[in-house]
Amino acid sequence: MRTFKESLKMFKYNFSSILLFEIMFKLISAAVLIPFLYTILNLSVEMAGIGYLTTETMGIYFKAPSTYAFLFVIVLALAAYLLINVSGLIYAMEASHREEKISALVLLIKGIFNALRVVNPKNMGATIYVLLVLPFTYTVMISGSLVGMKLPEFFVSFFEQNRMLISIVVFVYILFCVFSLLRIFSFNYYTLYKMDYREAKRLSRKIIKHNFIKVFVGLAICNLIINGIHVLLQGTLATAIGKIMALIVPYKAFRFGFEITVQIVFLIIYSIFSIISTPLVYAYICRRFYELEGDDSYDEYLQVKEKRNKKRKRRELTPEEKKKKDRLSFWTVFVVALLLNGTYIYLASSNKVNLNIIYSTRADVTAHRGDSMNAPENTMAAIEKAAENQADIIEIDVRQTADGVYVLFHDEDLYRTTGVKRDVGECNYDFISNLDAGSYFSEEYAGEPIPTLEEALIYGEENNIFYNIELKPEDTDTNYVQGIMDMLEEYDYIDNCVVSSMSYETLKEVKILNEDIETIYIISMVIGRIEGLEYADGFSIKHRFITADMVERIHKKGKKIFAWTVNDEENIKKLLLLDVDSIITDNPYETKEIIYNANQTMLADWINRLLYEY
Repeated sequence: MRTFKESLKMFKYNFSSILLFEIMFKLISAAVLIPFLYTILNLSVEMAGIGYLTTETMGIYFKAPSTYAFLFVIVLALAAYLLINVSGLIYAMEASHREEKISALVLLIKGIFNALRVVNPKNMGATIYVLLVLPFTYTVMISGSLVGMKLPEFFVSFFEQNRMLISIVVFVYILFCVFSLLRIFSFNYYTLYKMDYREAKRLSRKIIKHNFIKVFVGLAICNLIINGIHVLLQGTLATAIGKIMALIVPYKAFRFGFEITVQIVFLIIYSIFSIISTPLVYAYICRRFYELEGDDSYDEYLQVKEKRNKKRKRRELTPEEKKKKDRLSFWTVFVVALLLNGTYIYLASSNKVNLNIIYSTRADVTAHRGDSMNAPENTMAAIEKAAENQADIIEIDVRQTADGVYVLFHDEDLYRTTGVKRDVGECNYDFISNLDAGSYFSEEYAGEPIPTLEEALIYGEENNIFYNIELKPEDTDTNYVQGIMDMLEEYDYIDNCVVSSMSYETLKEVKILNEDIETIYIISMVIGRIEGLEYADGFSIKHRFITADMVERIHKKGKKIFAWTVNDEENIKKLLLLDVDSIITDNPYETKEIIYNANQTMLADWINRLLYEY
C-alpha cells in the first residue's frame, strides 16, 4: 500500500507536465506514425504484385519475401514509438523523485534522443523488450487501440482457423513476457544512467532476483485497478446516472439536457484517464525501482551529469529565463503538432471527423439471413419475420444440392443448424427437404424446413421483397451461376435484387451472363484500391474496417457500400456518420428504430464520435 501511495505522489508532482507530454506525444505520433504505417503497408501490397489485399489475395501477399521486410519496418516503428513514450515517463518520474519540476517539451526531447540510442548494436535488445512488456504497461491502450490502429481481418480469420497453433504461440509469448519482468527496471538504468542495454539488463535482474513475486503481484494489482476504473468511466457510470435521472426528473427536455451534460463530462474524464493510464503504471514501476535500487548509483550518475554540463560550457539560465523558454518552446511544438494532426485527419485513410453532424438516415437496413435474431436463419420464417419488421433488403445464402436444387443455407456443412454431419453438395434435395432447420433456434420453430431459392423468389414476388442473394459456389456444383441467373430471369427478379459473393470470379461470371444485374463483392477487410474493380457494382465490408475515405472513394465511382454485420447502437450510429448505403444486421427492427431515432441524441453521439476518431 505504501508503494502505491508513493507512486501517486510521484505522479502528482509533475502531473501537468506528464499530461501535456502525453497529449503532445500522441498528437505528433497520430500525425506522423499512422500515415507512415499506412504508406509502408500499401507499399508492401504493391511490392507483392497485387493491387489490393483481401482474404483472396492474402496467400500471394505472404508468399512475397518483401512482405516480411516491410513488416519488420512496421515493428521497428512501433517499438520506436513506445521507446520515446517510456523514456519520457521515466525522466518525469525521476524528476518527481528528486522533487524537481520538468517541462513537457523537455520530456519529449529527452525521450526522442534516448530512443535514438537503439541504433547502437549493444542497445538493439531494447526494441524487442519494449514489445514484451506491452501486456504489463500498456493494458488500457491495448484494450482500446494503439493510436487508432485496427487488427486486420485476415489476421482474425487466420486465428480462427488455426486456434491450436495460435494458442501455443500465445502461451510462448506469455512465458517470454513473464520472463521479461526480470528486466522490468532495465529501461530505468538504460535511460537515467546512459548505460548500454546489456549492462542495464544485468543490473535489473540483479535487484529483482529476490523480489520477483512482489513486483509481479504489485504490477498485476496496479493494472487491475486502472483497467477497472477505465471500464467504469467508459460509459457504465454515465449510463447509471442517466437511468437514475430518468426516474427522478419528470421533464423529458431537462432530462435530455442533463444526460448530454453527464455524457460530455464523463467523456472528458474518460479521455484524460485513458491518456494518463500508462504513466500511472510507470509511476508504480519507477517507485519500485527506487525502493529496490536505492541511491547507490545516483552519486555516480550526478558526477557523470556534472562532467557533461562542464563540457557544454553554457551560461546557466535564470529560473525566469528557463521558464519563459520552456513555455515558448512548448506552445511552438504544441501548435505544430496540432497542424500536423489536422493534416493527418484530412489525408489519412482512417475515419475522419464529419463536420456535417446530421445523420444520414437514408441507409437501408439489410436483414442478415432473414431476421436471424428472431427466427432460424435462412428459413421462410426468418424471411417473413424480416418483411414484417420492415427490412429494406433481405439477405439470403444460396447453395446447390447434389441433384442441382438451389437451397437457402449458409454453411457448407449441415451440422450447425440441423445436426447432420454432411455437406449440402453431398445430399439430394429429397433428403435435405426433410431436415429440421428450426429446433436449434427454439422449440417454437421445430420442424422448420430448409427452403429453396424458388420458394423465396415466389414469396418475394408476392410481397415486393428486395433480396441480397449471396452466392456460395463449391467444386461439387454444376452450372451453379448459370442456373441461378436463369431462375432470376424466369421470375423477373433482375431489378429486384443484388447478387453478392466473396468470390470475385463468381461476380465476373454473373456480369458476363447479364450485365444489368447489380453485383456486390463481399470482403472482410481491404488494403489498397478496390473501387475500380470492373465486375463489382458495390462492396460489402466488415463494419469495423470501413473508413470515411473508403466510402468517399467508392461513392465517387458511383458504387455502393454495405456494412456487415452490425447489431449494436454505437456502431450503427458510427456507420450512419460514414454515409454507408446499407447496414446488414441480425435484428432489422431494432436497427430501423436506432436509425429513426438517431437525431435525438445527435450532439452526444457527435462528441463521442469526435473523441473516438481522435
